[in-house]
Amino acid sequence: MKIIAINGSPRKGWNSDRLLLSWVDGVKSVCNDANIDVVNLYDLTFTGCRSCFACKLKDGKFFGTCPINDGIHDILAGIRHADAVAIAAPIYFGDINAYTKCLLERMIFSVMTYGNPPRNMVENPVEFTMLYTMNAHEDFVVAHNYLSRCDEMETTIGWAYKCKVERVTAYNTYQFTDYSKYESEYFDEADKRNYRDTHFSLDLKAAFDAGAKCAEKLLKK
Repeated sequence: MKIIAINGSPRKGWNSDRLLLSWVDGVKSVCNDANIDVVNLYDLTFTGCRSCFACKLKDGKFFGTCPINDGIHDILAGIRHADAVAIAAPIYFGDINAYTKCLLERMIFSVMTYGNPPRNMVENPVEFTMLYTMNAHEDFVVAHNYLSRCDEMETTIGWAYKCKVERVTAYNTYQFTDYSKYESEYFDEADKRNYRDTHFSLDLKAAFDAGAKCAEKLLKK
């Protein structure tokens, strides 16, 4: 069982990272010998898609793959041949953060063609889980249709990698170790802390359960 777990947040040990590692623990609870690579995107140097179109060149050396030889070259190849992938991404301004978006651009575009109809080049389905963290309250997110772009991205991932994308979402996250050091009066620190203390453990449990569910599904294949 080959699994890749990607932390798309710049902050190690914080909300997105913890959610991802809880998902990994869930996988291990079902399959302790699973081969799991944990990747911190911000440790790597790479760009988004460069529109070179080498992945679409008929009879080209890189047809169906991304030719850019940078920090995520091997990761993209690994994703294509993995059994499952989990990506944890913070939501910035109502969308997946830019660094994770760069990964997703290349991960998706390189495996799809411009045929009529378009087709994907992935040989076997890859199970995907997206884990999101955000500072906003859930009611705000719902009222402003905050995750509509995530819906669209998940639909595209699902088509490209032949899967139904699972989702775990953590709202109203606690952002600082000491709120008094930052200009953050817009937020009620006591309320944020209370929400963290009462809800974040449930978010971690949801991530754990999603990991366990993914492993159970893979074992049944």
